Amino acid sequence: MSDCLHCDILDLVDQQLAEPNADLVEVAAKVAESLTDVVLMAQPEDQAKLMAEVMTLIGSLYLEKTGATEPGATEPGASGRRH
Repeated sequence: MSDCLHCDILDLVDQQLAEPNADLVEVAAKVAESLTDVVLMAQPEDQAKLMAEVMTLIGSLYLEKTGATEPGATEPGASGRRH
């Protein structure tokens, strides 16, 4: 494991996708399930807010990475670039 959780996660995803007959939808579903488990670690009264923040960030990062918005439009430290 490195000091970059984002990089570690992408390395694991890359390994899964390198397998023969890898299914991108299945891998994305596993990542979504893990993210859901992270949200469920929050206090019950904070889970809905955290879920909303996560969904907003996913949308913002998607727009940034596809070039629809300027880089840096998301929260500091939330860029998807490998470190």
